[in-house]
Amino acid sequence: MVATELDQSLGQLFLFLDEGKTLDALVARIVPGDASDPGAREAGVVTYIDRALAGPYAPWGLAYREGLRLVDAHAREKHGQPFASLSEEDQDSILGALESNSVSGFAGDDAAGFFAMVWAHTVEGLLCDPAYGGNRRGVGWKLIGFPGAQYGYSAEEMQYGADLTTKPLMTLADIGTLTQDRPDLFYSRSGSFLSPTRQEVPSMPSVENTIDTAQSQGA
Repeated sequence: MVATELDQSLGQLFLFLDEGKTLDALVARIVPGDASDPGAREAGVVTYIDRALAGPYAPWGLAYREGLRLVDAHAREKHGQPFASLSEEDQDSILGALESNSVSGFAGDDAAGFFAMVWAHTVEGLLCDPAYGGNRRGVGWKLIGFPGAQYGYSAEEMQYGADLTTKPLMTLADIGTLTQDRPDLFYSRSGSFLSPTRQEVPSMPSVENTIDTAQSQGA
């Protein structure tokens, strides 16, 4: 198995090492790729999911732990090895069993539900801004011809069917740098604008008024 960049450098915030390896192998079969044609593994999808599980996706943490454990148990039962060590063909057969709800140990439709959850989070990690851990080097955006977090588009670029694949890729980090280097792109205004008078600007509410308002509303 190819070691993931997650294991080598960034560390894991939620997943244990063996869970990370199993999940890495899963996402690598959902969106396969290699160095010349990157997929979910090369995009760092596991880093995205791991960070999400350590934060806003914490409610799904137990479902991931149990689901990954059952996938590995099924792989050992059928093939005598953990999922990450299997051939791509055998891994694909297990993914098919998950999708058809045919992996033992899951309750009800939970096997298919687990596959659907991992599939959805894989797509998220492939297409998110790199700031969230996935889509490294914008590989997911390049895959669909999306130029990223642009600060603006010309009239021609906003026409339906315009080819944006040659537009330089930009991330949120690039936009942050651009606001420092070229503030004129974001903060300049054309035309004349009338500034409001002091009488037109509402005053900030006082603490007393805020408390009185809340009490009058039953808070």
